[in-house]
Amino acid sequence: MRHRIKNAVRTLVAGLGLMALTAPALRALDTVVKASPAEIAAEKASRAKLEKALATDPKNVTLRKQLSRVLSDLGAFGDEDASNAAVELLKTLHKEQPADEEILAFYGNACTIYAQYSSIFTKLSWVHEGFNYMDAAEKAAPDDIDVRVTRAINSAQVPGFLDRGDLAREDFAWLLKRIQSDPKDFSPDLLRTIYYFNGKFLLEHGEPAAVQLLAQAEAIPPPDTDTLGPKIADLLKTARAKFPSALPLAKAS
Repeated sequence: MRHRIKNAVRTLVAGLGLMALTAPALRALDTVVKASPAEIAAEKASRAKLEKALATDPKNVTLRKQLSRVLSDLGAFGDEDASNAAVELLKTLHKEQPADEEILAFYGNACTIYAQYSSIFTKLSWVHEGFNYMDAAEKAAPDDIDVRVTRAINSAQVPGFLDRGDLAREDFAWLLKRIQSDPKDFSPDLLRTIYYFNGKFLLEHGEPAAVQLLAQAEAIPPPDTDTLGPKIADLLKTARAKFPSALPLAKAS
């Protein structure tokens, strides 16, 4: 009964919000992240590996958190079943580990991704529910790197009319400052991810600082299986063409 009431409230709130939006704005919530066949294949391979490990250790929280992120990525790439699986897995994890703010942030991210597959009457409520979870996670654990990265990237990628740009800037600024003060807290792959998404965000907002961030991302040696490298190279080329007088590459952290 409680579940039905929650869904009814979600539908009512979202329906009221729809009245203020145009059809193109709502369609923006359905945008699938462009992914190469190699990216999708890599995520599917990661999913299979994690599910195999969980078959023998089904309660392992770390593995389940990792799987939830892979499922969310696949959902963002257009896999509705994976998106739904991410939401359900994280809902369960949150019930089991209510004090784990990383899980709450991942849950929020998964909800915003799932919005693209929900009905027109519930899209906004899924999005705002996800925002609320991520904001609550950041408020409870403002120094958690994974919480900040999750909210930063999510806020940078959602449509502009949702007004999350300031939060993206806030979180990326915090992350860059943390990189400078505690570089050992960041793996090379995480550094590349942060520099890439921050650079992408700044480029989309017409800011020359994108060049330096993307150049820093490109300068970090890639992992053995690299699906981000081509995106970094393409975006850096675009940024350099747009801002030919931008600052040269600084030493990567």
